[in-house]
Amino acid sequence: MAEFVEKRCEDMIPELEQMERIKLFDKNEIREIAKKRKEYEYKIQRHTKCKEDYLRYIQYEMDLLKLVKQRRDKFGITQKKSSIDYAIANKVNHLYEEAIMKFQEDLRFWVAYMKFCKHVRFYNSVSRMIGRMLQIHQDKPKCWYIAARWELEENKNTENAKQFLLRGLHFHPESRLLYTEMFRLELAEAPAEVKTEDDQKDERKQSTDDMPIELKRAYIIYQQASKHVKDVKFVIDLLNIMKEYPDTDKLQNKIVNGLVEDYSHEPLMWDTMARRELEGLVRPCSEESKLGITNTEQTTPRDRISLCNEVYQTAIKKIKTEEMWSLYIECLLEINQDIGSLPNFKRKLLKTALIQAHNAKKLKEKYYVYWIGMLNNDQKDENSQKKLHEVLCWATEAIPDSVSLWHMRLKHYFATDQEDSASAAFTEAIKRLREKSLPIWKMKLLYVQAKDPEKTEEVFKAALQAEPAIAKDFKPKYIEWLVLTKNIQMARKVYKALCMEPPFGLELHKKMENLELMQPEIILKHARKPYEMAILHFGNNNVNVWIDYITFEMKHSDPKNVADLHSRAVKTLDSTLVDTFISKFSLLKTDSDSIGATT
Repeated sequence: MAEFVEKRCEDMIPELEQMERIKLFDKNEIREIAKKRKEYEYKIQRHTKCKEDYLRYIQYEMDLLKLVKQRRDKFGITQKKSSIDYAIANKVNHLYEEAIMKFQEDLRFWVAYMKFCKHVRFYNSVSRMIGRMLQIHQDKPKCWYIAARWELEENKNTENAKQFLLRGLHFHPESRLLYTEMFRLELAEAPAEVKTEDDQKDERKQSTDDMPIELKRAYIIYQQASKHVKDVKFVIDLLNIMKEYPDTDKLQNKIVNGLVEDYSHEPLMWDTMARRELEGLVRPCSEESKLGITNTEQTTPRDRISLCNEVYQTAIKKIKTEEMWSLYIECLLEINQDIGSLPNFKRKLLKTALIQAHNAKKLKEKYYVYWIGMLNNDQKDENSQKKLHEVLCWATEAIPDSVSLWHMRLKHYFATDQEDSASAAFTEAIKRLREKSLPIWKMKLLYVQAKDPEKTEEVFKAALQAEPAIAKDFKPKYIEWLVLTKNIQMARKVYKALCMEPPFGLELHKKMENLELMQPEIILKHARKPYEMAILHFGNNNVNVWIDYITFEMKHSDPKNVADLHSRAVKTLDSTLVDTFISKFSLLKTDSDSIGATT
């Protein structure tokens, strides 16, 4: 192996000498390049080959080639391009070929090699490599697609591209990728027609027999694809592709008819047809029987929106699912984003659809939220407020486990000072939401603190009797409120009771620790209490409660107590956590000793 590596390194010497001679690199840089290449050569010649070694070597040579070009541009050096630049590119080429031979199953090398060849214009190398790639990877549709794109984009050979796609489809008759690319190729070759106004009016009545041969071929591809790929999304993708090409109305007509016939049970089909009405695109023949719309010309934006709405109205009668309603409302929301024209008309259609979806019990939470937000932005007259209240009630009745909807309803009551309604809604909300009702309790607390502070403690006590998740969250808030509004003695008394009552939460003890440390005079007896309680409840499986307690003793008490705490921690903690505790304790002790030494 060493002899082989030395031979390859010797072969690079003329190239390196040329670099130094024309002053692209100095002597030290040349020495570094030679050293790096030798290291990489040894790596790729090992018995156990590694993909990453090849990739790193290739990247190094690519970076070197880039640097050579930069220095040529900077210093105006034009000599010896063939013996330096070409030599580096040729070296990368050989590295890729070696890597591909050794790791044929990894498609990344093939694709990266094609990109490299394109970059350095080694087109003949790619043509040879494509044949090998397809022999090895004919089971991958993407490879046939890559070969076709190369022929089309680099060799400008449409016929060869089609042949690759057809051969690929022979092996992969269900490949959407290959059908889609073949379909695009035929559309791209179709000649553009110059149409008169009369031609455009009569176009839908004409037979598809007079389509250009390329569009007929595209239709045949669609027919074959639709036999093997039974998916409405695929057909819709083909329809969307045709929007990019002119004069495809006759072909669109055929495919639209097939879509309506084959997928009348699919919400996406109806959504597509409705949106095509909105865009004024080709309809299916005999649309009245299929889509339930009148034979009206799509002349104005209002007409197109109306016809779009008619299609959706037919759809929701045939397909009574939440998905169908959601597609309908989503489209109307998009229409309502542009309020520069027909704002009242668009808004009316949206409100009607929202009411219909609610009545059908198919309206999603996010659309209730949008609806409520829309009503909140209306003028605040009596009718609008009445409607808002009605929709809020509808929303929480339809989706009683939605925190957002209950939150919006209570916020409305609090903002409008409807205390009786708020009280009733709050009771119902916490009953429905149970452990998810924390945001509702927080809103209630904020409202009471602002409007009726005397009842604040009443809310706290009620929360402590609620679901465990609510009580655990409110315990630290309660003792903090007691300190702020009453005194530390009252907080200590309540804490003593709360810390022994489930549910147990570490936050309660942390809050009490902080409150004790904030006092003008720290009383050790009371300050230690929350640390001891934290250890009682969480000392088996939480290292930090011990570290916190030790830190407190180091700062505020006799350091001799630290040794006792260390011993207790080692005995009490789960055996799997003892090493972690010892490590953290050592760091803490080191920091403490360092601070003491500096002071």
